[in-house]
Amino acid sequence: MTKQTKIFDKEYSQPWIVRLVTKGEKYGRQWCLTHDEGEPMVEFYMTDKGGKRVTSKTGGFVSRYYLETLQERCQDMSGLCLHGGGIYEKSINIGGDALEKALAKLTKTTA
Repeated sequence: MTKQTKIFDKEYSQPWIVRLVTKGEKYGRQWCLTHDEGEPMVEFYMTDKGGKRVTSKTGGFVSRYYLETLQERCQDMSGLCLHGGGIYEKSINIGGDALEKALAKLTKTTA
């Protein structure tokens, strides 16, 4: 079962859906890929202020990382640039506090 959480990044005033993708789950554009590795991945989707995915060809998808990479990165609490931007668009970032909260929610085990 897909595990995801909604968070609001106060540093950048951006709401997010952050999704954990585990082995056997569908991901990618129009869910055309199946994750076949043991290492979970984390996907970041931009949302509007109401928490719905921003409508675009990618459904609000911004970036995907292996969970282990983010857990190593999160230790310094500095946040992450998810998209570097360019001439026509600004960069897309998630703050350290929001990233830490999202990862904690996604990796929380139920007893």
